[in-house]
Amino acid sequence: MNQYDQKKLLEYINAVSFALIDTTLYLDTHPRDQEAIRNFKQYQNARKKALKEYAQYFEPLTIDSAEITDTFTWTTTSWPWMKEGC
Repeated sequence: MNQYDQKKLLEYINAVSFALIDTTLYLDTHPRDQEAIRNFKQYQNARKKALKEYAQYFEPLTIDSAEITDTFTWTTTSWPWMKEGC
């Protein structure tokens, strides 16, 4: 993957995260809406998959997408918004 793909994937993560948050807010007032629950699950799965893919090719964006081996590297890389071009 190149830098363009990284930016595109990050934009997708932002969009699906927004949809997930928006659906969560809706479900706060409509907790039995089955279509909204299905949408929530769809957005949640899409976000998890995209975060995993981003972590695989670039670096983890969230602590739960970090792969910890023998060294804790969560804080040793730059955040995406600190890099040029992102």
